[in-house]
Amino acid sequence: MGAAEATAQERAAVPDDTLVTLRAQQVLVPFTVVDRLNRPVTTLTAADVKLFEDGVEQDIVALGRAPDLPTTVVVVLDCSGSMVGRLPLAKRATLTFLERILRLPQDRAALLACQQDLLLAQPLTGSLDALRQSLATLDERLPSPLGRVMPFDPRQATPPGTALYAALYAAIELIPEATDERRRVVVAISDGFDSEGLVRVGEVIEYAWQNQVSIYALGIGQPELTATDDQRTVNRADLERLCAATGGQAFFPRLDREFFTAFEQIDTDLRQRFVLAYTPANEAATFRTIRIEVPRHPDWKVRHRAGYYTNPSE
Repeated sequence: MGAAEATAQERAAVPDDTLVTLRAQQVLVPFTVVDRLNRPVTTLTAADVKLFEDGVEQDIVALGRAPDLPTTVVVVLDCSGSMVGRLPLAKRATLTFLERILRLPQDRAALLACQQDLLLAQPLTGSLDALRQSLATLDERLPSPLGRVMPFDPRQATPPGTALYAALYAAIELIPEATDERRRVVVAISDGFDSEGLVRVGEVIEYAWQNQVSIYALGIGQPELTATDDQRTVNRADLERLCAATGGQAFFPRLDREFFTAFEQIDTDLRQRFVLAYTPANEAATFRTIRIEVPRHPDWKVRHRAGYYTNPSE
């Protein structure tokens, strides 16, 4: 899935706001650039950008922006004991995000909830009404696919665990294969801890690479904790690793308004992405690392996935 299917003839230069289309065997790499004040950069040319595959500079065939690509997003909502007190706010912020992100007729969203088990609360849909209803029915009493109910009593010494990485893996699996040009996104709302150990964080990253999926995360701790305590109750390291490796971004909101601001930033990040295309010299099926630089602006930050598989099915 690392190489895109042919949909149009390649172009040496692509005007701004124009979708990049590819020949077979070309690789499409979406990326975001922000300046030193974390403001999105909206104008770049091929001369501004350098691309390296496995440390070797590659020729960029096309570079452009694609603000109107359709989006498929799966929101993974942690409903475990660690979210008690934060879940209502997380649900409201999620709904606001979905109302922003579902703009085109082809846009789709799904909702996956997790505790020790996973619940597909809403399959992929373009209906905001369906998503709104699914969010409204989610609470700490999360039914599992097997029909069991796992209530959480705050007086319990040990709250229900979280199969977070299994949920992220399942979320990626929900997104259709990369046979068309669209944004493929997973957004996780969680403290970042996985207590079940069903899937490792590295496996989630590899699966995201194979399926061209970007992961974003809102890392949430308990609201009454101090900043120092919050760092101990949110797994920042793994959330940041998941997001950085896949071209997304991790946020750690503390105040109520920061939930909504984080989702606004995710929406802006997706809309301001650039897309470049290149043809790898080595076509053997393997994993390739990617690095994108903007040499003229060393203080700018570039976000993109860390690599891709040339042919994940082999």
